[in-house]
Amino acid sequence: MRVAVICAGRGSYGRTELGSLRKLAGEDARAAAVLDLADDLRVEAGRTPLSELDAAERFSAVHLAGENAAGLIAAATFMDVATLSEQVDVVAVAGNSMGFYTALGVSGALDIADSFRLADGMGAMQRNGVVGGQVIYPLVNDEWQQDPLRCAAVEQALQTVRAEGLRADWSIRLGGQSVLAGEDAAVKRLLALLPPCKLGSRDYPFQLLGHSAFHTAMMESTSAQAQESFGALPFRAPRIPLLDGRGVVFSPLSAAPASLSAYTLRHQVLCAYDFTASIRVLLREFAPQALVLPGPGESLGGALAQILIAEGWQGLHSREDFVKRQQSAEPVLISMARQEQRALLIAR
Repeated sequence: MRVAVICAGRGSYGRTELGSLRKLAGEDARAAAVLDLADDLRVEAGRTPLSELDAAERFSAVHLAGENAAGLIAAATFMDVATLSEQVDVVAVAGNSMGFYTALGVSGALDIADSFRLADGMGAMQRNGVVGGQVIYPLVNDEWQQDPLRCAAVEQALQTVRAEGLRADWSIRLGGQSVLAGEDAAVKRLLALLPPCKLGSRDYPFQLLGHSAFHTAMMESTSAQAQESFGALPFRAPRIPLLDGRGVVFSPLSAAPASLSAYTLRHQVLCAYDFTASIRVLLREFAPQALVLPGPGESLGGALAQILIAEGWQGLHSREDFVKRQQSAEPVLISMARQEQRALLIAR
């Protein structure tokens, strides 16, 4: 099976994922080895082992803290990928936001240890406090088809906030969702300006709590710190084509390590992450049979489905089409958090 692996970003390890690392490690020795490596690297960095966090009796703010959330997410991704069958042909790798750091490891642009150090270390940089914030607002209707009025509302809100002299910009283009970012005052104005609406059972707009103004110029100090801390990492051309947050392909045959490093530690930190463009290019250039979403959870499932619908991928044109396809024997989106779908991929 020809698949593309899509690595999840921040917010994907939540209450329902508590205990998932321990469970997977108990089921597969390869996953257990990855967790042991991650724990060793955490101890080396003076941080709590992930196995200890994952074994907590209840989910808390400790798990959401940047210094812990990134490591939990990266470990879950690497553990799932380690269990893939050799018969699964991974033709491309991409990630959303923080997921790009783990995509580096999955693609081979960094080894797993260095990729984990990068993801875990970048998460820990938020320890000194949140800078600005992020607001999320839908661009689609209940059938996950683009809604021109909602798209226009986003652009108008951004224009108004900027005209008032406040800093605000796109943070992530996330399929049928817009993630906007800005300084605190800009976030408050965006929340007031965007027309209240619903998508499914969720009310919009809302602020992503505990998130800084990621992927904007407000993260300049983070980028400088990242270059100082990780500029010497041994980046290399990936073994598997890797797509970044612009839709640029880093090819095994031509990717320049210096370009990978510069993008990862500067452009990716300071400029909007266009996950939509990344997946669009991946679909058109590599034509996978399915998209594989490793753990934790399946938070990217909706965004990926919305991109597939926008592309008309394999005849998908609405949420109803996607749900019916997901219930068939050959889903186009395979979530490793779902045991019945995971069984299609794991080594036996």
